[in-house]
Amino acid sequence: MKKHYLLPLLVAAAVLVSGCQAAKATSTTSQTAPVTPSDMFTDRDLEVGYDETTAAAITLSGSTASCDSDAVTVSGSTITITDEGTYLLSGTLDDGMIIVDADDTDKIQLVLDGASIHCEDCAALYVRQANKVFVTTAADSQNTLSGGETFTPLDDNNIDGVIFSKSDLTLNGLGTLTVESPAGHGVVTKDDLAITSGTYVVNATGQGLSGKDSVRIADGTFTLTTGKDAIQSDNTEDTDKGFVYLAGGTFTITAEGDGMSASSWMQVDDAACTITTGGGSVNGETHTSDTAPGGMGGGKGGRMPLTDDGTAPPDGSTQPPERPTGETPPDGMEPPADMPQDAAPTDNAMASDAAADTTTAAADSADTSTTDTVSTKGLKAGTALTILGGSFTLDCADDAFHSNGDLAVSGGTAIIQTGDDAFHADGALTVSGGKIDISTCYEGLEGLTVTVSGGDINIVSSDDGVNAAGGADQSGFGGNGQDQFAAQNGVYITISGGNLTINAGGDGLDSNGDLTVSGGTVLVSTKDGSADSALDYNGSASITGGTLIGAGSSGMAQNFGETSTQGAILLTVDAQAAGSTVSVSDSSGNVLTSWEAPQSFSSVVISCPGLEADGTYTVTAGTSSTQVTLDGPLYGSGGTGHGGMGGNRGNRGEPVQDTAAAA
Repeated sequence: MKKHYLLPLLVAAAVLVSGCQAAKATSTTSQTAPVTPSDMFTDRDLEVGYDETTAAAITLSGSTASCDSDAVTVSGSTITITDEGTYLLSGTLDDGMIIVDADDTDKIQLVLDGASIHCEDCAALYVRQANKVFVTTAADSQNTLSGGETFTPLDDNNIDGVIFSKSDLTLNGLGTLTVESPAGHGVVTKDDLAITSGTYVVNATGQGLSGKDSVRIADGTFTLTTGKDAIQSDNTEDTDKGFVYLAGGTFTITAEGDGMSASSWMQVDDAACTITTGGGSVNGETHTSDTAPGGMGGGKGGRMPLTDDGTAPPDGSTQPPERPTGETPPDGMEPPADMPQDAAPTDNAMASDAAADTTTAAADSADTSTTDTVSTKGLKAGTALTILGGSFTLDCADDAFHSNGDLAVSGGTAIIQTGDDAFHADGALTVSGGKIDISTCYEGLEGLTVTVSGGDINIVSSDDGVNAAGGADQSGFGGNGQDQFAAQNGVYITISGGNLTINAGGDGLDSNGDLTVSGGTVLVSTKDGSADSALDYNGSASITGGTLIGAGSSGMAQNFGETSTQGAILLTVDAQAAGSTVSVSDSSGNVLTSWEAPQSFSSVVISCPGLEADGTYTVTAGTSSTQVTLDGPLYGSGGTGHGGMGGNRGNRGEPVQDTAAAA
């Protein structure tokens, strides 16, 4: 007999918690400050050692078991533990279960060392009562707990997991635990679930890891394949609970529901997450018309997509209908003569959108009353989602990162494919650091407010790259009955730092309120010949620093506003091919900034340090070069508010005769 002490792990644990003893988090659902591991884990949560000389050995033998401890009762294939202590389980139980039924002050450690337990009609491990139960896998051991096709009630508790606990539950160790649940959940506790070490493989038709009050993970390796959420905490009775906290760990998740879901807040400090939900982004919702050209509907700020050649699509598609020849639009709705026909809103399009908005509203109303709609998001939080670090490879049918409140990203790396938004917050979305690569999404960053102060962000979107809009999320901010062109109070996009590159099928930066740029580098490409533009805002727009280049369609183009203190130039140019270089040079020929636009374009908006009033500059866009003199901070006014229904297009300036020399 011997004592098992895992010194390397204990040293790491001591560093992690600094001698902490806290068992419960004290933070509220608002999570005004990030929590730390010392708030989440006790010393014993992290302790994986055990004293074999004092442990009670339970030997599993097919249809029965044996044990010398008075605290263990064996009745056929049911083993019941009734007192505090450490219990060492080994062997195979073909069809039976372990029940923990002790005093509510007792702490019990179950050490699995080559244990295989199958229960055909109930939980393989059922914790009916205890203060806390620790399930520890012995070093290098392989252990399996499995269930059958049904869960038969034993008492008043609704047992629906292979591991089912009414008390706090901690999983740890240096071995492997496999949980197979063909009829329900994998691991369930109606209190707190803490996992601090070990390797876990969970296959479940329901949820993988579920803690009603919380799920807290310090470390471990997880392979979770689930028919519902892979990791979930959901407490509708106490809004201070129902949270998920990850200090570390490596996760490979394939879920038909959400990857990770918390009814209140979620925080990730440092974890490696590979998550596929709902079959991946290829199974995302088909996005139909959210709004008419020019941002009608106040939705995601998206537009009806157009065919590549600008012609009307077949009946039944989501494209705006072509106006019959000779038909006159309503008063005040005539687009300017130089607007591309495919960018002009028509009265038929307006009527179509009104009907679409009604249908959407009805659908949204129906969604709120439907309880069996499957959510397929990557990481989802009810009140706040905080990403401090980690690595994420996400392929999700719905949003990759989603919060019904605020969402903050300050570190980590993310590679994202999603059928909807990459990052969505009903409240404030802030990005202050990290590296984000979004190769597939409907919209990249979306929130009531969007603030970017740092990070390297690359977005390829089928609709808007960045969108700030009011309203509740329903596959985007749907029509909310507000004036479609009025600036919404408290809605804004603010960029003060970082590097942001956008390749958008809709607008690049779309705010139903204000737009402010004071730093960073922003490179925006949108589709030419469409109703979308690099900048699209309803309120005011100001640039006081940083570098911005936008290339896209000319019909709805906007420049920054008069409160800008850094020069900004908006130009209409001859149609330029994808891959053309946009640059601006001063009168001495010094290139101030340049970029290759990935999509074709006919309009350029450009601002960077060095553009000053009374200066003369040459803007080169592919084969077109234009000389511009700034009388004030702005050249080319563009439209006003979501393209101003066409407004003024950017000035053309004075063409440079020798394009090659000017370039």
